[in-house]
Amino acid sequence: MSRVKTVVLPQIGSVQLIIKTKREIRAHPAYAQMESDSNEWLYWNRVWHSEVALSEWLIQEFYPDKLMGKKILELGCGTGLAGIVCAGLGGVPTFSDIVPMVMDTVKETCKLNGIVDYHTLILDWSHPESLLGTFNLVLGSEIFYDNSFLNEISALLEHALPVGERGLFCDPNRLSFETVEESFSKNFTLTVIPRTVNWPPMVSGKVHKKQVYLYELVKSSEV
Repeated sequence: MSRVKTVVLPQIGSVQLIIKTKREIRAHPAYAQMESDSNEWLYWNRVWHSEVALSEWLIQEFYPDKLMGKKILELGCGTGLAGIVCAGLGGVPTFSDIVPMVMDTVKETCKLNGIVDYHTLILDWSHPESLLGTFNLVLGSEIFYDNSFLNEISALLEHALPVGERGLFCDPNRLSFETVEESFSKNFTLTVIPRTVNWPPMVSGKVHKKQVYLYELVKSSEV
């Protein structure tokens, strides 16, 4: 049985997220043969403090409706929290991930939160040509964790964003700032913004401060 986790965010209040149990994931035919520590099934199915921090920043910047009608792409969306927040701020999110079960779960989460105007996309970052059209904003949290992915994400952003539009990413600096800047410097201007977030993001109970970093990438030139 899936669990529902409630994340409380400033100004917009509670967001409910569907969290699949490991037993549910294991029961899915696509996952039966996976190793128990496979990233593809172990890490998407949880709330990360970076995606909470990213969601809070989106609210700070775009509340109440500054994303009205804007097209937003969330990469490696996991629980879909940031995309749900964007929908609440008037945007039209496209939730993307390489794991098909993520899309099924996100659809349940959207229904639970009354979100009806959205899209889902199975997306391999190494094939940016599969994107149809461009976006006003591209989001991601906890996806800068492997050097080998950065060039793929950069190429994908080059397809997804017109000049002047932004990509917003958040993590606890798993790779060095220099590594991130080097991967995106050709066509993007990078700004790194330190952020803190209360953890866990629940209604009550003892909380701790977590340090993360927001990477703002503004597309500065055409490919």
